[in-house]
Amino acid sequence: MDALATGSVSLSPATALVLAPPPDAQNPAAVYLASLAPTGRRTMGQALEVVVELLGGGDVRIFPWASLRYEHAQAVRRVLIERYAPATANKVLSALRGVAREAWRLGLIDAETHARIRDVPGVRGSRLPAGREVPIRELAKLFRACAEAGASGVRDAAAMVLLYGAGLRRSEAVGLDLLAFDCDGSAVRVLGKGNKERSVPIPTPAVAALRAWLELRGLEPGPLLCPVFAAAPWRCGG
Repeated sequence: MDALATGSVSLSPATALVLAPPPDAQNPAAVYLASLAPTGRRTMGQALEVVVELLGGGDVRIFPWASLRYEHAQAVRRVLIERYAPATANKVLSALRGVAREAWRLGLIDAETHARIRDVPGVRGSRLPAGREVPIRELAKLFRACAEAGASGVRDAAAMVLLYGAGLRRSEAVGLDLLAFDCDGSAVRVLGKGNKERSVPIPTPAVAALRAWLELRGLEPGPLLCPVFAAAPWRCGG
């Protein structure tokens, strides 16, 4: 007789471990965040903290997401419109919808509840971009200051050419590993939004700044940009 039919089948410890649900497997917030690329996990985690705060406070990991309903999502949207710029408000709403979707997939809420939450509209409007354009003259002053700051200045100059010359986001520059820097110094491999990797060319004038930093940093595996020990400025620490 078939072992499955009789219920006599037994799992090996290895198989049982594979089939056992991981920690937080029934937490829709944890499942949602785990589905994101590392670059988006932190951002959307902060967005969920805003949702929890607006709904009474607590910990994202133990918040009763299964009790989430349309009226809660609408209440969150109403406060977001009052307190945040449209882009930020829509990011928070996107995180909320993502958790609702995972709650439905996990069987914690029904399809109608999920559809109602998903139907909450985004926030219209726009704002001027944050920050400002850095003039060439000001940029030159920054590089001169780096040249006078020793080893840390060499590192900071390398960071600036990645941000300004290659156009990387701050999180992308900080997340670069030494192996992302091509041997010929012409490009870096960047893991960006949506877990998409791309090759970003480095302008020829900027290559010298990166090579100067690598000469001080060394070729030990690890982050491309790392802290500099004051006692031994040619060595990097984690």
